[in-house]
Amino acid sequence: MLLGKLRKKYKTLNEVLISASALRHNLQLYRDLLPGQAICPVLKSNAYGHGLTLAAKIFDELPSNSGEKQTRPEFLIVDSLYEAYKLKEAKIQTPILILGYTLPENLKNKRHFPFHFAVSDLESAKILAAKKTALHLEIDTGMSRSGFTLEELPEALTALQKMGANISGIFTHFADADNPNSKAKTDKQCQLFQEAIHLTKEAGFQPKWMHASNSAGALKARIPELNMARVGISLYGLSPLQETDPQTEILAKLKPVMEVTSTIIEKRKIKAGQSVSYNCTFTAEKDMEIGIIPFGYYEGIPRSLSSLPPFLGRICMNHAIIDLTDPSLQALDLNPGDKFTVYSSDPAAPNSFHNMAKLAGTITYELTTKISESIRRRAV
Repeated sequence: MLLGKLRKKYKTLNEVLISASALRHNLQLYRDLLPGQAICPVLKSNAYGHGLTLAAKIFDELPSNSGEKQTRPEFLIVDSLYEAYKLKEAKIQTPILILGYTLPENLKNKRHFPFHFAVSDLESAKILAAKKTALHLEIDTGMSRSGFTLEELPEALTALQKMGANISGIFTHFADADNPNSKAKTDKQCQLFQEAIHLTKEAGFQPKWMHASNSAGALKARIPELNMARVGISLYGLSPLQETDPQTEILAKLKPVMEVTSTIIEKRKIKAGQSVSYNCTFTAEKDMEIGIIPFGYYEGIPRSLSSLPPFLGRICMNHAIIDLTDPSLQALDLNPGDKFTVYSSDPAAPNSFHNMAKLAGTITYELTTKISESIRRRAV
């Protein structure tokens, strides 16, 4: 309650702007590309940094009437029980699928769980089966991270039968679908998953939902039985595919959802020979103007971007120093109180998530998920 009042009372120096229209556009784009599948937003990891409850509400506010062009998704997908209850506290009505592992001891209370659970072990499955919880059976077809292998599946299915498990779904996860040269690997995973579906149905289960596709694999999966896709990074307007991937052009219509801004809190002149920030890694070769923003590696600028334009010297925990004489900034004539765009929603901008990820030697997923949860997020 107090935090809510403070948010309304005080202005913020840093802000994350979330485009609701872009988020819904990206959902519809995947629905158009995969008309036979339910497109389910993945909201794990604070909705890839975009704000868990904020993103959920944008989807939850869509009409439930099937006669409308845009409707609520069949599921919102999270990683943990904690995230699921955060959405329930926010009064989200869309069904929730928990994809990550939950400690069995946290499932043993008397509470009925109003969620679907992914299961990859029999201990958890037994507890949830006793509660008549809807389960999605995870199959390991090559990720080697979690799930039942095809060798383990027959024995697991026998155990699940004895438990009276409610198998509502069956799924796998592609390991290398974002690699343009991985067709053979992805096709092999598709083949194994089809075998797993066959074995599961042969054992007497009739899962309603069959899903394998993540953002990268959704356009590459060759499995006729699929009727659901889990869309993460693409939902937020960031393609997971490499530029050489034949499918890249198809995703060119994605609209980036997030823009991150800070504020110039100080403008200073430094002289030639003067150093800035920790360890004095940058020394001015001429007189210049610098700006200070209250946005550092805690807020979400990787320290690996230290001394890369427009940043000067080390990125600090809660501050960064920028070069106001940089050609990209000079014309803006930035002064204290002015907004500074840390990450742009314009894909062509030098400070887009894609371009900044390349500079930082990382991937867009890491940049967006590292935007601090303490920064205010606002739908625009």
